[in-house]
Amino acid sequence: MEPVSLQDFVCALDPSSLPRVLRVCSGVYFQGSIYEISGNECCLSTGDLIKVTQICLQKVVCENPRTGQTIEIAPTFHGHFSRLTGPQSYGTLEELLSAARQHCKELPICFMSTRRMTTEARVVPEDQPLMLEDVEIYHGAYHARCVLHTKAQQLVLHLPLSQKGPFWEWEPGAPRPLLQALQDPGLNNLLFTCPALPWHALILRPQYEVQAVMHILSSLRTAGVPSAPQTQDEGTAAERQGQLRYIQQGLRPQEGPQGH
Repeated sequence: MEPVSLQDFVCALDPSSLPRVLRVCSGVYFQGSIYEISGNECCLSTGDLIKVTQICLQKVVCENPRTGQTIEIAPTFHGHFSRLTGPQSYGTLEELLSAARQHCKELPICFMSTRRMTTEARVVPEDQPLMLEDVEIYHGAYHARCVLHTKAQQLVLHLPLSQKGPFWEWEPGAPRPLLQALQDPGLNNLLFTCPALPWHALILRPQYEVQAVMHILSSLRTAGVPSAPQTQDEGTAAERQGQLRYIQQGLRPQEGPQGH
């Protein structure tokens, strides 16, 4: 298995698969991460083994990708998240359609407006999911035929292509609670939206506590990194019992221990 960062490993980990043994493949972890063994801080070196026994989500940092501002939410946060399909917004519906054609996307397109829109049928609140099904002539001009899903019914709206946004395209499907959104592959590169939060696009950065048992290899100090059979030989490793306490600080992958 290819080495991965501890951050990516924890984010993709199925807790039911624990315990898991990791081997540090590169680097010494630093830059704000905290490791405690019996109350003493330490760092991990290349070749060290850790047996992960439990992970616990401490909090989630939500970051505004444009300004860098952050807010923290608890794992019990009740808002729901929809995944955005692109990093930019569009000024009009015509721009949204043009971008979709350039990327060979077919209708329908799911989108939302970050501003309230007034139509003939009703007022559409900001951040209300809409589905653009077709472009057709309405009252002698081209309009986007959009569907608004409410709890009671599906309402058809005809919006002019010049309708101003900004508009964000989002992935079809029901909005998901926080814990489900965190299971998305490639989480660090994804944008989400949540009506309960102040920004229309945000990045989710979970912070976990990892509980583990450390295996410190005595042969590492004199003979370098041991081979795979050596790491499994109880006679060559001194096991240090205790808990490895890891607080993820939004580190980049190359700044952390890697394991498999």
